[in-house]
Amino acid sequence: MKYIYLLILLFCLNMTTLDAQIAPDFLVTDTHGNEHSLYEDYLDQGKTVVLDLFFVNCPPCNDLAPYMEEAYQQWGAGMADVEFISLTSDPADTDAIVLGFEEQHGTTWPAVSAEGGGPDAQAPYTTGDFGQFFGYPTLVVISPDRSVQFDAWGSDFPETIEILNSWITNTGATGEVTSSVPDLNVSDFNMFPNPAQEQVQIEFDLEIGSSARINVFNSLGQAVISKNLGNLNAGNHQINLVTETLANGQYIVELSTDNGAKTNALSIVR
Repeated sequence: MKYIYLLILLFCLNMTTLDAQIAPDFLVTDTHGNEHSLYEDYLDQGKTVVLDLFFVNCPPCNDLAPYMEEAYQQWGAGMADVEFISLTSDPADTDAIVLGFEEQHGTTWPAVSAEGGGPDAQAPYTTGDFGQFFGYPTLVVISPDRSVQFDAWGSDFPETIEILNSWITNTGATGEVTSSVPDLNVSDFNMFPNPAQEQVQIEFDLEIGSSARINVFNSLGQAVISKNLGNLNAGNHQINLVTETLANGQYIVELSTDNGAKTNALSIVR
């Protein structure tokens, strides 16, 4: 009997050790050319991050994708306190191949190919340090305090999403999108060329220094590009935004700072 209790105690201690593991930082570039720093862009901003470890030719990864997109929209589509990031494990998954995956399943959260650093960023979660690794897909939930909940998985995809949602809730995230207020700190917010094709230059003036981010929304209100500009000084700024992956159509470009947000309309015509 004591042996059984000892085994139980050792198992619990082992699980506590695994739960205490800290998520390693990474800097990756998604298929749309946007950089993502786990700590600076998300955790240090109080956001929860869901990592989707996958590869394009993985059948269950393809089957899970539509369920993940529904959950992504439920949690604010990157505009609230939760962000999803897919990291491929396959060195053969180029930007073009991963973009094809996104287009096939209509997914809108950031995805990182081998070219963007996906395999290296996801590798620490396959070593057993966070829990036994069973293969792909693997879902990882990282709290703002950098603690990790590893491998949300159920008996089917709906149950998997149910578990994922509960883990996200455990981090304190709400998924509530704060309504933007007019940003009096921003003036002369212009874009050219407009209509654009492969890229657009965004120019604006800040009255006072502030952190800033550019978000691009499609006609459905889905975020299709998100670019963290970091901390900017007061004055004039010119930012080149790559738009080559955007389909023809109308988009809303939002420039958000510590004081609020301003928007402008962008057309993509090729």
